[in-house]
Amino acid sequence: MNERTQEAAQIALELRSRKLFEGSVERLDMRVRSRLARARHAALDEAASVQRRPWLFQFRIWTPAAGGVTAAVLLGAALWFGSPAGNHAITAAEQPGLEDLEIVATSEEGSGDAMEMLQNDLDFYDFADKATSSGPAV
Repeated sequence: MNERTQEAAQIALELRSRKLFEGSVERLDMRVRSRLARARHAALDEAASVQRRPWLFQFRIWTPAAGGVTAAVLLGAALWFGSPAGNHAITAAEQPGLEDLEIVATSEEGSGDAMEMLQNDLDFYDFADKATSSGPAV
């Protein structure tokens, strides 16, 4: 109900304002009206004659692109120089040696492959599992 009252008051204000404006325009003499009309037409002609920049060079077209390029540069710099908390790269001394991997991967000619060697010691793995999962040794 309150909204309808406000809308009615706004409509009444608009009607009264329009009547007052039209009354003030009618009270102007013809010389002032003519000058205002000529000034309006001159302004419209001037606005039409000004060359507008092509849409490609307008500022609003390039704003999102500039934001994307800035974000990409910041991300690239962060990845290139590392994180600000410190360098988390593994040094050569911390990397596992290739020799260790070669020992595990290769087997002697007479003993078969590495998986077969591991399957031969099932009793040992069973013993080790029971020893680690049981309570204190008796």
